[in-house]
Amino acid sequence: MKEKERRRLRTRASVLFWLILLVAGLLGARLYKVQINESAALAADAGDQQRSTFPISGRRGDVVDRFGVAFATSLPASAIYAQPAQVKNADHAARLLAPLLGYSVTDIESVLHENASYIYIARNVPQSVADRVDRLGLAGIGRSDEALGLRVEPQGRVGSTLVGFTGVDSQGLAGVEVAFNDVLEGKAGQVMEATDNNGRPIPFGARVVQPAVVGDTVVLTIDRMLEYEAEEILRATAERYHAADGSAIIMRAQTGEILALANYPNFDPNRFANSPPSTWRDRAITDPFEPGSTFKAITAAAALDSGKMTVDDTFPARDEIEVGNRIIHNADDGMMASGHRYETIDDIVTFSHNVGAAQIAMRVGPQTMYSYIKKFGLDDPTGVDLPGESGGILGSPEDWYGSRLATIGFGQGVSVTALQMATAYAAIANGGVLMKPLIVHAIVGPDGRIVKSFSPQVVRRVIKPETSAALMTILRDVVRRGTATAAKMPGYELAGKTGTAQMVIDGSYVPGAYTASFAGIIPADKPEYVIFVKLDRPQGEYYGSIVALPAFRDLAGRVFWRESVVPRGDLGTITDPERAGGQAVGEPGLLGNNGRQQ
Repeated sequence: MKEKERRRLRTRASVLFWLILLVAGLLGARLYKVQINESAALAADAGDQQRSTFPISGRRGDVVDRFGVAFATSLPASAIYAQPAQVKNADHAARLLAPLLGYSVTDIESVLHENASYIYIARNVPQSVADRVDRLGLAGIGRSDEALGLRVEPQGRVGSTLVGFTGVDSQGLAGVEVAFNDVLEGKAGQVMEATDNNGRPIPFGARVVQPAVVGDTVVLTIDRMLEYEAEEILRATAERYHAADGSAIIMRAQTGEILALANYPNFDPNRFANSPPSTWRDRAITDPFEPGSTFKAITAAAALDSGKMTVDDTFPARDEIEVGNRIIHNADDGMMASGHRYETIDDIVTFSHNVGAAQIAMRVGPQTMYSYIKKFGLDDPTGVDLPGESGGILGSPEDWYGSRLATIGFGQGVSVTALQMATAYAAIANGGVLMKPLIVHAIVGPDGRIVKSFSPQVVRRVIKPETSAALMTILRDVVRRGTATAAKMPGYELAGKTGTAQMVIDGSYVPGAYTASFAGIIPADKPEYVIFVKLDRPQGEYYGSIVALPAFRDLAGRVFWRESVVPRGDLGTITDPERAGGQAVGEPGLLGNNGRQQ
């Protein structure tokens, strides 16, 4: 019996031994895996649990004019938040907060009743406002710093359609702000610090900070003062003639630098949501229009530069011609302003005769006309560094059926943007070279060093220098004795061309809807600047010589003063454009519903 008991005990001891050995083996294997194979990963996981990492956003860079005047910058700001469960009286809190934050009592009260532990009431609040909220001492209402700050546009409406605006998280949404968003955006940093099990920082624990980097500054070619003048003159003109909208551009002819790019209407970018989206549009680059008689300079350029005509060639001075079963008329029936039986290219452009311009285009031919229009960049985007640019509407010569070629000669049946026309006139002014429009001068880093500079860029030669000189003579004659005599300024030589065109809306010419424009080059004896002004749907008067020309003349005076261009000879008295003898010269360039010039 005892022997049996001993065997049972030995068996049990043996089983227990092997069980203990197996468990020890398993524990050893696990220990090996943890201590040897997975030690690095587990140590890293432990480290992650003992520290917190959070990002630091970099402040957005500024947008400034050529002299460093800020168009857009970022200021310290706060967010106002609520912890609804801790708010004692939501109605009382809403009534106190509403006038400070600019929201309705109902809107704030609905936020305070949200089923959330934490919710924003307002973002990007100026710190002065956040301080006033603090002083209210409302339970459950707090503030936190906005890392990106509050984006503000100190110039208000000035340059708004050009510079654009940003969203609540400081991301670019329009204009320069979106075109250069990657440059303006700051580069994020981060903070790593030791924490306890609940994620709270450990006092005197390890803390590593990788600083955020402020975004780069975009330096525009714009002169803030000229931008202001352009917008004010454009606004006053538009309001005087009750125009629907308009654009004005000032450009350096030799370099393509844009000194002013104005649009009407515009908006306050600090409260952009309060304005209709149509006012955000940069119409000077997005909205193609039929240019009317300003296009006659392009027709003349094609004729002269191609050798199809010379300045001495003439056409019979006719009041009307029939082309493709359509009658084309001049503006004033039976009156040829040149006073001659035959007209040169100079006469045709100077007195803005559509019949003559149509004859020139037909003599030049569709392929040559098309080639020069393309050379002037009037069927392609200019490549300016702004979003949403249109390339215009031209079509191909194969589609120019009936009277299309003839009407293109005086700017009907082709659509361009204001910037395209300004760039084309700059090519005429600078000796025949098409320049890429420049809107940005440089990108400057937060340390003040230039990251990238933008130099004048030649696109191509469009016309020969001698053609440019001949065109400048013609455009000077427009001011001296043609449709733009009201532009004369004592002590200065000016050149330019009036334009009036019936508007195409939804594919059809609209009775009573016109675009009035003026393309000018100053000073004409040493061309340096191009000024282009256009207004859509002016009421009452609608000729370019009456509506757009005075705005051009006012802008020319501002440019001369700002750029220190001194007058020559006897200054006399500057003629009031309202009383100038040339203001009522009929500026043709329209085909009415029955095909007659109006």
